[in-house]
Amino acid sequence: MFGKNEFSSLTWDSAAWIYSVIVGVVIVRYFTFIANLLQEPKSVKIYYPYLVFLVGNIFYFYNMWYTARGTYTELEGKTLIFGIRSLQDIVSCVCGLILVPKDRELEDFFDMKLWLMKIKKVYFLIWILSRFIMGICIFSMFFIGSWGTTEQVIGMSVVMIIMLTFALIATFSTNDYYLSFFGTIILVQGVYMFSNL
Repeated sequence: MFGKNEFSSLTWDSAAWIYSVIVGVVIVRYFTFIANLLQEPKSVKIYYPYLVFLVGNIFYFYNMWYTARGTYTELEGKTLIFGIRSLQDIVSCVCGLILVPKDRELEDFFDMKLWLMKIKKVYFLIWILSRFIMGICIFSMFFIGSWGTTEQVIGMSVVMIIMLTFALIATFSTNDYYLSFFGTIILVQGVYMFSNL
């Protein structure tokens, strides 16, 4: 009469409000940061790689927001994979918050390049962790028959390996051209994913 699934709180209905608050707070933090920059544009030194990572993350979080219901609904009753997907979203939100400075950093002069160089090792290592967890979730969904064909998994694996390699290089790179290249890829990927919602 009272099976495990009847009492499970790992459903989209129970997770939606928590998820919306957490992802919403991250997105609001980004918009607050952008508004603060626009209020004092003369006190900011623009750095293209930082901007593309910032805008790419906004698209990524919107994509997370709008695809979460379908993904989490698909994972209901699959406790381990549901938990893995939740962990991936948590790590992504932490990663996203690392990129945005605290308000006190904006009180005087804000140099985007100095900020990115200060946080990039932690940011990219957490980014790598997030995408690694995403890969585990995708493979788990494939193996239980919830997502994709063999060809899609192979294609996704190749893309993930390339992106993880790019991120690992970016972790230690100070080359503006490389960071611009990788940031542009992140932005294009985010726009592409968002355009397919």
